[in-house]
Amino acid sequence: MMALLLDGLIVLALVSLAVQAISGRSLFRGIIHFVVFGLTMALAWARIGAPDLAMAEAAIGAGLTGALMMVAYRRLVAQGDNHSPRAPAQKSRLAIPIAVGSGLLVGVIGLGALLADNPPGEAGLIVLETLPEYGLGNAITGVLLLFRGLDTLLEIAVLLTALLAARALAGTGDSSATARTQHPETPLVGALLAVVIPLTILVAVHLLRAGTHETGGAFQAGAVLAAAGVLLVLSGRVSRTDTAGPLVRLGILAGLSAFILIGLMPLLYGEALLTLPGMWSIYLIETAMMVSIAAALILLFADAGGLKRDRRG
Repeated sequence: MMALLLDGLIVLALVSLAVQAISGRSLFRGIIHFVVFGLTMALAWARIGAPDLAMAEAAIGAGLTGALMMVAYRRLVAQGDNHSPRAPAQKSRLAIPIAVGSGLLVGVIGLGALLADNPPGEAGLIVLETLPEYGLGNAITGVLLLFRGLDTLLEIAVLLTALLAARALAGTGDSSATARTQHPETPLVGALLAVVIPLTILVAVHLLRAGTHETGGAFQAGAVLAAAGVLLVLSGRVSRTDTAGPLVRLGILAGLSAFILIGLMPLLYGEALLTLPGMWSIYLIETAMMVSIAAALILLFADAGGLKRDRRG
């Protein structure tokens, strides 16, 4: 009974937060509602037994995306954007019927998924039989690297493409425009960073290591590691540059390069493309992907081509 009540409260909270995020007249409140919506969605993923998605939603969907929105809002305020309430647009008569129909469609699909028989599929059985050969215990990691390696490779390529597109649109700018907290030189900020940054790195490494047997992996670890970089940017310990240094470029390209090189190796032995040769290759690819994901997310947040240590940091 308590579980059903909790699920009902989560559903009501999601609907209410979604409405507030898109219909509120205050842009700042809309961003706050969006972040809380992401955290509530992470709780919903956890409730249905998808901890990997829950962590990704909390770290990227709510955390990093919310931070990007706050930076954009701050720049709008700095540019003197007029925040007076806009006159409400004329509503279409089809809006409510479309919304109701979409809700009913989602409900029917969800109900059908819950009531349908779910016998183990042939593909799932093959995955479970193959994982022990590689020493993997996490089926998600196994699927992403062993059976859907091309999809995972393209995801890293898409992230790199997004970073290049963002830099092409942003161009060069004043390095002093990097988002920072007020009074970053406060001793308490430095003390908190001395505790939080090492713990964040430790959690990222744990998630990377745990991804082979339980919840975790390169994407979750990269998002957590990016959070440490965002804290360094916000606290003024790291500032933006227009040109990336050798280490930053290596970090950005590490995941894609490692995946391509290891994926091409089997062709030399007459095996299929992206056939991973062993557990060492999985660890190498996952580590390189974690670094690339973290570097790309930090650069996207800082709107920078590169990063450098600030003299005040």
